[in-house]
Amino acid sequence: MVKRATGQLWGNVEINGVNLSTMLCIDSDAPDEFMLHILEDGNDRAVLAIASSEGELLRLTPKFLYRHAQDGSWLLPALNEQEVKEMRETSALLAVTAAGYEGRWIGPDDRGGAISFSLSDKDDRVIAEYCETWDDFKSWVTTLRRNNGAAIYRGHGSNQFRLETTLSRAGRNRIERYCAETVPQFRNHTEALLSTWFDKTSADDFSTVLGLAQHHGLPIPLLDWTASPYVAAFFAFTDALDARRDPQEHSHVRIFALTNEFVELTTQPIVTLPRVRPYVASLSISARSNPRLYAQQGQFLVSNVSAMEDFIRHVERAAQKRVLFAADIPTEAASDVLEDLTFMGLTAATMFPGLDGICKMMRHEMSFKRRAQHAAPNVPSPPLSLEEPQQPKAAE
Repeated sequence: MVKRATGQLWGNVEINGVNLSTMLCIDSDAPDEFMLHILEDGNDRAVLAIASSEGELLRLTPKFLYRHAQDGSWLLPALNEQEVKEMRETSALLAVTAAGYEGRWIGPDDRGGAISFSLSDKDDRVIAEYCETWDDFKSWVTTLRRNNGAAIYRGHGSNQFRLETTLSRAGRNRIERYCAETVPQFRNHTEALLSTWFDKTSADDFSTVLGLAQHHGLPIPLLDWTASPYVAAFFAFTDALDARRDPQEHSHVRIFALTNEFVELTTQPIVTLPRVRPYVASLSISARSNPRLYAQQGQFLVSNVSAMEDFIRHVERAAQKRVLFAADIPTEAASDVLEDLTFMGLTAATMFPGLDGICKMMRHEMSFKRRAQHAAPNVPSPPLSLEEPQQPKAAE
């Protein structure tokens, strides 16, 4: 029996003889809830359907209908009698395939059409520049900033890793569910621990809560970037060294860069996370109550797309202009890199203000810092006893 797919799938649904693009989101911890995004110019909508087994097929029964709002978000409107009737009389029968799902939907008045979804193949990756040395990388950064207007950067401890949010990696793809369940729970805990209050209606407060969640390890639909290529390099190399991955498979770190043009085009005054249409948007978050964000010169991309790298590459092709760049550096250059970054004032102690950062910095120095080239000084051996040494008696 083929395993049912979860995650984010893409496909088409036939409505009134027209094939409309669709995005299907299924959380791994709620596999019977199918959130279907239907993309139709002027009539974008989303349907939450409940899946139940009918033999070897799945029956999808609509539960909620969401409409597209003017600000790009979605809302749950009151339905008229005709819409309620259509919801009750509409369902879909799907077969589980190796790629995803396929079948037909059936509605009132003998309406219906084909429907299919498949997982993204995730093969559209950025072509990275190879930097043999740390100096090569610094030259690449300078050239990229001058010629292409690179503005924000992100470091990965392996060039095998893709651009993907921690929420997506956790098997969660339904942003509306995340905002309705996870964010309020985290906000309540944060207010209690920090003795502060966040306005539920404030976009700034909402983004501040997300920034705190990210920097304390909660999966979020945001991907953190930095305005500094060297901060990005710091995180790439320290992640590679701390993780101690197989050096054959993970032999290079990768630093991504996005252009200022992309950042400006995707920056919006207010970013509403739940949207019907797939999107990637730039987001600046206040560093209030978040000294780590301030120290790391943090910037963010927010998205409802799990395969973010593929999506940005799609945007590039549509615009016929490159906005995403990357450079690979051998992991074995770590000693030179961390030594140079320390000279620049970039250490774990400065990136993570507090005792945690200091201990992380000292651990890096103990494990990875280049050994001194000169001979160790002649230091007297400590006393074998742990007792306090006796002071010599004064001459009588």
